[in-house]
Amino acid sequence: GCTNPVGWMSVFFMIIYLLSFGIGMSGMPWTINAEIYPLQHRSLAVGASTATNWIGNFIVSATFLSISKPTALTIYGAFWMYGAISVIGFLWLFFRLPETKGKSLEEIE
Repeated sequence: GCTNPVGWMSVFFMIIYLLSFGIGMSGMPWTINAEIYPLQHRSLAVGASTATNWIGNFIVSATFLSISKPTALTIYGAFWMYGAISVIGFLWLFFRLPETKGKSLEEIE
């Protein structure tokens, strides 16, 4: 078994994170993704967005162990690199994502 007396905390906070994310922000990308494309291109665009999401997930999963080795970036460097990419993505979305609040699907198109 685990000999770390506070090892349960990582599991506890992971569960808290997953619950709060699932209740709040988890559905937001899929909702926005379904709203922002014109109707005639929506199915193809949502499919491309979903594929891009899963390819990104695969790239992170496939590269993390190699990047986090002490001979590469280390664990800290890997998290800083992925964090920097996330900040760049957030800034891009902040300035480029159109506001859809209070608009009908026809107005968004």
